[in-house]
Amino acid sequence: MFPVITIAGEPFERGRQYGASTARQVRHSIASYARLFAYRRSLDWAAVQREALAYEPLLAEIAPDLLNEMYGIAEGAGCTPAEIIALNVRTELLAGVGVGVHHPEATVALARNRAAGVPFHNELPLNDYGMVGEDGECTTAAAAPPATINGRVWLAQTWDWQGDQRAACILLRIDTPGHPPILTLTEAGMVAKIGLNGAGVAVGLNLLRSRADGQHQGMPVHVLLRLMLQSTSVAVARRLAELLPSGGSSCITLAGATGELLALEITPGGVAELPAREGLLAHANHCLDANAAAGECALEPTSTSRDRYGRAWDLLQVAAGQIDLVVLQNILRDHEGAPRCICRHPDPRIAAVDRNESVCGVIIDVTTQTMHIAANLPCQVPFVPVSI
Repeated sequence: MFPVITIAGEPFERGRQYGASTARQVRHSIASYARLFAYRRSLDWAAVQREALAYEPLLAEIAPDLLNEMYGIAEGAGCTPAEIIALNVRTELLAGVGVGVHHPEATVALARNRAAGVPFHNELPLNDYGMVGEDGECTTAAAAPPATINGRVWLAQTWDWQGDQRAACILLRIDTPGHPPILTLTEAGMVAKIGLNGAGVAVGLNLLRSRADGQHQGMPVHVLLRLMLQSTSVAVARRLAELLPSGGSSCITLAGATGELLALEITPGGVAELPAREGLLAHANHCLDANAAAGECALEPTSTSRDRYGRAWDLLQVAAGQIDLVVLQNILRDHEGAPRCICRHPDPRIAAVDRNESVCGVIIDVTTQTMHIAANLPCQVPFVPVSI
């Protein structure tokens, strides 16, 4: 199971608690993303930090408390504020980089990182199969009345990414003055990802890609997720999606304890809202809204997004009216059409640096404010309940 960390107090102090409790995992996150930026953009970690600092004025404007929390994380973990900001805006700094891109100068950036003492994992070799990387990550399956048993509201998803980042995953409990208590599954050093709060608001995340990604500075999606988790209702969280245009594309699914369920396809061009249909909602890594889809990048031949979305939707429909924890566990463990399936095992035909797998599975019972976590491939481990 992932470590469960509880933080409380004012922004800097709770950040300091966070960093001090997860210093090893934060270093793991830095190693993962220093390597990824080298491979994708030939940026060494010092250059990434310089780009990340360009977000500091924006964060000071839209989320000053979270910026102060980042400063506290840095002090507690023994790293620079720029490193923590870089982790929290990594999606935006990588936006617009094509799938399977391996920069010809990557080894130079990796060497500079080694010389500077940047934490590192083993460098991931490119293989000889010639297959480009997989396009996107994560499968979401959500349900609300009338599709569920006992009026429950559920938000479930796999988080698909590079498998070695599993070692950086934590469950973070946050007691923030003036906001509902929060429980979020995130990568160490980052302020939020998938989660729920004591007001009955839950969030999930799927990556999207549009042709406008990476062209301007925009709302960092992991900061947006945290702001949504500080909200007192789905309606308030929904309005936050319009606060600032995004710099990259993603889909955030919102679920509320009183039955609200919707997906927001957020791109630099705007926000498209997709409501649940008869209490059912599924999403993967392509746009379902026609306007959003018109601007998205074409899916790579290796993309499994349409397969995973179709399978999740079919399984939800078959179980409509009877959906509960067991149904959702089975959906996240599904191998139909493998390797193009929901429970994604690493595909050895794809270069290791591009190889996605289901790092974990998350099922949120929004009604009882409980997250059920499978801390590995969902088919291989139990789902363990963790409450706020």
